Amino acid sequence: MAGHYLIHQPDAVTHDPFVSPHIMPKVTLLPGGQSAEVPSGTLLLDAGEQAGVEMEAGCFNCSCGTCAVEIASGMENLDPPTDEELNVLDQWNKDPDKYRLTCCVKIQKGDVVIRLEH
Repeated sequence: MAGHYLIHQPDAVTHDPFVSPHIMPKVTLLPGGQSAEVPSGTLLLDAGEQAGVEMEAGCFNCSCGTCAVEIASGMENLDPPTDEELNVLDQWNKDPDKYRLTCCVKIQKGDVVIRLEH
């Protein structure tokens, strides 16, 4: 097999010291500061539980609003809100630019900081 060589060409993304394609999303809960790295696509409710915090929730299907939490930072790392979630947040007078429902929102990437009010 003359002339056949396997040449390893590293992915350019892995050379960036500040970005790694293998870093898992991280959720941090305030005021206690508990945190956990979770797989992409994890519900915020489950991410909080993995961080060791008993999360408040009622319906578990994005309809009651019991699980509404303030997103202190990282809103861009979450799924966009659905019409159903926006309606529930509106019923609770919660600004959808600051609050999300943990039972129906998944963290997709990066860091998310949640401020618990209960």
